[in-house]
Amino acid sequence: MTVLAGCALVLSGCVTFVENVDPDLSLPDAKQYTQSIEREIAGALPTELLLDVEQKETGVFLPCSRDGGEQWAGGLTAHVQSGADSALVLDPIEEHLAADEGLALNRRTDDEDSILEIVGHHHSAWVVRYDTETGEVYVTSFSPCIRLPEDIWRGDTY
Repeated sequence: MTVLAGCALVLSGCVTFVENVDPDLSLPDAKQYTQSIEREIAGALPTELLLDVEQKETGVFLPCSRDGGEQWAGGLTAHVQSGADSALVLDPIEEHLAADEGLALNRRTDDEDSILEIVGHHHSAWVVRYDTETGEVYVTSFSPCIRLPEDIWRGDTY
């Protein structure tokens, strides 16, 4: 959760709040969609490098619009053989997701980690960070911007 909170703070400084809420997407469906892309990312990792995958069951909510829209934010960590070249780890993910016309991809390096940023509809996003030293692939995810049901408070975990 610490990594998730850190990413949220970094990304929240860059977010432009617009009224871009998906009015037809329910909270369970937004979470399921977001986690399904996390699993696709992990599934695209080379099996000969992959050691294990840990997907978070719960996440938190973050504001995504000026008019009360929220995103479900979660994550996944995949452990691969440490020291593997970043191209061997991230290229297959990028190639797999490039076929989805609804996603935009951007690759960069930050603090010697390789990062793949994936952006989808209604502010959905996945940040894939590969740490070559530890062999960990961190996926921080943000669902499409939605309206929370009346019985869910934005401070809840879900």
